[in-house]
Amino acid sequence: MLARRRAIMVMMAAAFGLFVAVSGAGQAFDHFLRQLRDAVRMHSASGTVQIVEIDARSLAAIDKWPWPRGHHAEAIDRLRKAQVRSIAFDVDFSAASTLAEDARLAQALERAGGSVILPTFRQQASAGSSDFIDSIPAKPFVDKAFLAAVTVFPDRDGLVRHMPLGAETAGVPRPSLASMVAEREAEIGRLFEVDYAIDPSSIPRHSFIDLISGRIPASALAGKRIIIGATAIEMGDRYVVPHYGVLPGVVIQALAAETLIEGAIPQHYGPALPLALALLIILLCARRGARARRSVLFAAGTLFIFALPLATEEYAALSFDIAAAAAALAAAACVASAALLAERYRARVMTDAATGLPNLAALEESANLTGFATIVVASIDRFAAIASGLGAENTAKLVSRVADRLHVINGEAPIYRTDEASLAWLERDDDPATLEDRLQAIISVMRSPVDCGRLVDVALTLGMADAAAEDEDGGSPDPRQLVANASLAALHASRKGLRWERFTGRDSDETNWHLSLLGELDAAMASGEVWNAYQPQLDLVSGEIIAAEALVRWLHPQRGPIAPDNFIPLVEEHGRARDLTFHVLVRALEDAVGWEVAGRPIGVAVNVSATLLGDTDFIEQVRETLENSPLPNDRVTIEVTESAAMNNPETAIAALASWRALGINISIDDYGTGQSSLGYLQKLPATELKVDKSFIQAINSDPRNAIMVRSTIALAHELGIKVVAEGIEDAACLATLAEMGCDTAQGYHIGRPMSAANLAIFLKGNLRDAA
Repeated sequence: MLARRRAIMVMMAAAFGLFVAVSGAGQAFDHFLRQLRDAVRMHSASGTVQIVEIDARSLAAIDKWPWPRGHHAEAIDRLRKAQVRSIAFDVDFSAASTLAEDARLAQALERAGGSVILPTFRQQASAGSSDFIDSIPAKPFVDKAFLAAVTVFPDRDGLVRHMPLGAETAGVPRPSLASMVAEREAEIGRLFEVDYAIDPSSIPRHSFIDLISGRIPASALAGKRIIIGATAIEMGDRYVVPHYGVLPGVVIQALAAETLIEGAIPQHYGPALPLALALLIILLCARRGARARRSVLFAAGTLFIFALPLATEEYAALSFDIAAAAAALAAAACVASAALLAERYRARVMTDAATGLPNLAALEESANLTGFATIVVASIDRFAAIASGLGAENTAKLVSRVADRLHVINGEAPIYRTDEASLAWLERDDDPATLEDRLQAIISVMRSPVDCGRLVDVALTLGMADAAAEDEDGGSPDPRQLVANASLAALHASRKGLRWERFTGRDSDETNWHLSLLGELDAAMASGEVWNAYQPQLDLVSGEIIAAEALVRWLHPQRGPIAPDNFIPLVEEHGRARDLTFHVLVRALEDAVGWEVAGRPIGVAVNVSATLLGDTDFIEQVRETLENSPLPNDRVTIEVTESAAMNNPETAIAALASWRALGINISIDDYGTGQSSLGYLQKLPATELKVDKSFIQAINSDPRNAIMVRSTIALAHELGIKVVAEGIEDAACLATLAEMGCDTAQGYHIGRPMSAANLAIFLKGNLRDAA
């Protein structure tokens, strides 16, 4: 799908755009956008059209309705005297009045030379009826005035957006009042959009009573186009319009006339042009090229489409529906965003986070797509020691620099980081002589130090595994299997003091072991084959079990119990220490919560490998896990060995301090086996020391050990650090440690490592007597 994402984007955009265009699903959106554009284009009326309003004040002054028609005759005479340009009524004169009053109005119309515009309209006979009634001015007036249609055509949602240029009433085609006032040619049956960017409050208004009372100066009316109509609420001639809510009908007529006076008759062209432009933009953006350039084109094109109707409405009286175009652009953006997220996810899955190099998954994909003859793995000698000394950032730089050298020597072939200490590449050529020449060149070029912030001597051991050999064993070659085979060949070469070695069938058993580490570890953790044993820790003052150290175990379904010393170093060597340690931590937290629920709230300690103290992702992962665990942080202890803490103290201090800030305890394990002093260790955020069992087990037989342990306890207490003694195997040793003031004891004499369930049973016993 990623490969076809451009075609998918175009097809989805076209489908969504056409659906919205045909179904009308975007009509509400178009109406909303039109209101926004009208708000942007808001301007005052020309002032040419003015309203003489039958307002509440006029109704109060002439308290009989319908008014005697002599009042309307008076209005006509006064407007003629003021030399207005035209007079139009939006008042119903279809009903007969008294003969005298009708005569007065007819005479006024005649004096006006038949130039006054009177309304005709069509209305529904009754609610729900399909019959209509046409209202025409009474017979005395028909021959003495122009007749114009004032029928209003609300949209389906009840809002008045369009007015007619002309309409048929009583079987006769008639121009609309708006077209006659604007003096525009009428086209019967054609609607036009009222320009609601004209502010209705800017249309000049005069009260009818002021007009007939002579209180309006003639100069204010001269040359104006006058529409007389009702604005008083009780007259009921009101309609709902966009943006302004409810407006009197006469105001809508005036807005329609102003719209026609502004210039060209507004025309509406629907969604076709914007949709075509949107699809063209999407097609251009679907072409290959720089993502930034395509993003700019898409953004500019989207802005153009949204701005198009604003410009055409302002300068050409043309409007377009752009909801379909917007739907097409939105669909394209969604597909492009989904593809980008998928691409980034794929890149993350296919990329080593620390170096940015393609990883084992990327190698597997490339191998399956393009084929290969041999896989070569270059293993960095003494990687753990180098990583401990350099720190995570400089270690990543070192790996990248080594990859650069391999990239050049191998003719720009991609270099993959298959685990922390290993780089690999695919050999397409099966000529062993050519390959060995390049391997020799690699060994030679690695004799010069690598600059990664400091100069470091790096040696590589190389292993090779042939695809043909794998084919003979059954089917197509498995790239992951061959990487494991090549890694094993490199390990064998290192042990033999060679620079490279080719994998052979004799290595199958050990290869399967490596594959177990690479492929079975996750399944083993998920199924419970990898589980936690817990060795209890005794408080020497209270005689209570106060904590337990989590010790990982592996019960393999075929191999049986696997000793930790047989799999933990290999797990660390293959870069899986993070996964295993995190699994142990999560299980330990869950088990500790279970003990608390059972009524025995004790702490739990988890060992962290030296290789993880520079792993920022792991440090943050542990932080998040502890923050989300219901177990109080002060009952959690992270144990690191003394050598791990002192090989790279700056990195260790930063990692341990970030955990200590959460309130968890930090334990320095195997204390006494390294070269550091207790005074130097005070720089670490440690809360306890674990004295190595090699000193504890000889405490009663070797006075020097006794002095060392006693002084360590005293100095640790001076620094506010507790002391844990491990490896206690008899009561005499336990008693001596208690006399020395040791805080906590751990060993077979206290309790052997046991399952979480057995520890819960163990905790129910008389612990002081058991000790």
